[in-house]
Amino acid sequence: MSAMHPSRSRILFRLALVAGTLAAALAIACQKARENPNPAPTPIHANLSEYGLFAVANATELRPVESDVIYDLNTPLFSDYALKFRTLHLPAGAQAQYDGEEIFSLPVGTIITKTFSFPADFRKPTENVRRIETRLLVRQPDQWIAVAYVWNKEMTDASVAYAGATTPVEFLDKDGERVSFDYAVPSRNQCGSCHQVYEGRRQAIIPIGVKARHLNRDYAYADGTENQLERMARLDLLAGLPWFGVPRAPDYLDESVAVDERARAYMDINCAHCHRANAAAGVNSKLLLTHNESDTSLIGFCKTPGSAGKGGGGLRYDIVPGRPEESILHYRMATDDPGAMMPQLGRALVHKEGVDLIARWIRAMPEESCP
Repeated sequence: MSAMHPSRSRILFRLALVAGTLAAALAIACQKARENPNPAPTPIHANLSEYGLFAVANATELRPVESDVIYDLNTPLFSDYALKFRTLHLPAGAQAQYDGEEIFSLPVGTIITKTFSFPADFRKPTENVRRIETRLLVRQPDQWIAVAYVWNKEMTDASVAYAGATTPVEFLDKDGERVSFDYAVPSRNQCGSCHQVYEGRRQAIIPIGVKARHLNRDYAYADGTENQLERMARLDLLAGLPWFGVPRAPDYLDESVAVDERARAYMDINCAHCHRANAAAGVNSKLLLTHNESDTSLIGFCKTPGSAGKGGGGLRYDIVPGRPEESILHYRMATDDPGAMMPQLGRALVHKEGVDLIARWIRAMPEESCP
């Protein structure tokens, strides 16, 4: 087959861009047309069952209602090795609006759920699974609200835990080693602090993982394997999904992908919700760890910390290229000292695989002598 003439190729590309723009504008107009102009707030219930999000909830199964979407992330946020089960609930007739970079625009009444569980033995992850908590992000008319629910011993329902909770957890890891620690269910304020950004002078809570690059992957649904975004669009739950050019973050464990890409994806989901220009850690420390940050000084190369204090382990720079053992970023990920570890909330254990990835990333950099 002969090659397409360059001018024709450019014309087709421009037509595709125009068509995509028109489709996105039409989707937004349709969404606004069917949205309730004065939506009522969603009540925050005492028990998880009162939301009607799960058709089955017992000791062996947690199954959402048919209208809700199960999803996963290419690279997930680390939470003490907990297994996670995520669902997206949209109000009847409503859609999410696609965004290529930031979180999707989600209508009032949306509820995002994330359930945390631990198997007795990670070598048998589907057996003897103990469900600990389910966290909700609820889209209200003026803001998102974050709240956690703790499951009862029978795993038939979960009760609201505004003040958080602590529960002992014990399991055998993938190497058969016994792990015991106190798992912390976050309080409402702690939930909010991880999701908090500044919108001008206003503080707001936003979701973390509902972005195109994190959701662009296949999922093995009960009726077959399908790309998550394409499934949402097919079910009329996502408007504006483009025909091509949807970003995809790599799996941080995929050795076929360059270590730089995997490390940046890992920090994007594990660190950048705080270490971004409009969030607390980014404002205070000037350390920005979003996937698209290109200024190496802001990523931490030879940068003195802005707010590490005693948590810096006596080290001088956030990242010393070529030397992870001299880098504060690596040190704070590798410690379980509550006064030094990062992130400060959401974990009690060290994520060995994540620490190893960041060490390899820093070690692969051309060595540089910081001043």
